Amino acid sequence: MDLDSRIVRIAGNRQSGASELLSDAMGVLADAVAAEAPLEPLVTALIAAQPSMAPIRNAVRAALLARTPEEFERYVQRTRRAPAALVRHAVALLGSETPGHLHVVTISFSATVLRVLETLAHAQRLQVSCAEGRPGLEGRRLAGQLGLSGVDVTHYTDAGLGHALAGATAVLVGADAVTPDWFLNKSGTRMLAAAASFQGVPVYVAATLDKFVSRAVGSRLEIREESPAEVWPASPAGIRVRNPYFESTPMDLVSAVISEAGVLGAAVVADACPTAGDELLLTLG
Repeated sequence: MDLDSRIVRIAGNRQSGASELLSDAMGVLADAVAAEAPLEPLVTALIAAQPSMAPIRNAVRAALLARTPEEFERYVQRTRRAPAALVRHAVALLGSETPGHLHVVTISFSATVLRVLETLAHAQRLQVSCAEGRPGLEGRRLAGQLGLSGVDVTHYTDAGLGHALAGATAVLVGADAVTPDWFLNKSGTRMLAAAASFQGVPVYVAATLDKFVSRAVGSRLEIREESPAEVWPASPAGIRVRNPYFESTPMDLVSAVISEAGVLGAAVVADACPTAGDELLLTLG
């Protein structure tokens, strides 16, 4: 499949999380770099394909700044190793919260969150409450995979997930972008984080450093909005239906961000957000 067709597939993917989309994007970029293909039109198309996804912009940054294919390949390998280190930090943190029994609340689907929860389940008793993630219902994918692993899972509607917070150990969510002031994730995350904060339940964001961007780059991320028909097919005339897939959640509601570099307090997230090459990224959209 040619590079343009692969980008079209990335643009049409509404089910995969940021980590999976990044893997596909890095494959396109690696092949383009190796073939010495013109990068500018390609990277512009990649950014437009998933405009909410910070890791794709960071992969574009790395490809444009790489002096050789080997240099970009080192970036790819570092990025692919990062989730394993993140999982170790997350398991150490969450495992110390309530030794012997954990109740973790989450929303939608995140490959990183899934990996953390599956690892936790091997070490201690784990209960997971997850929301469906309307309208794509990606949360069913998470629930199904955890259930196959023998994890005790309770599945909720997005609006009903607040019921799961009573007695919960923590909220753990993924992210499509992390900035000094907010992070981006599936719609419904902000309400969950606010409700958890109100009830004294810690909110942790699992995000590898490839999802961290500066305020300037974060301001260019677009909130993906899809067809209203996914929410209400054939809605009555005069009814305006909105279907934003993502939303930002303030860092004020976050207890910590868990990355491959360790557990970062919200106040120090800015120090981990890259700025080198921002000018180049900002010219692309």
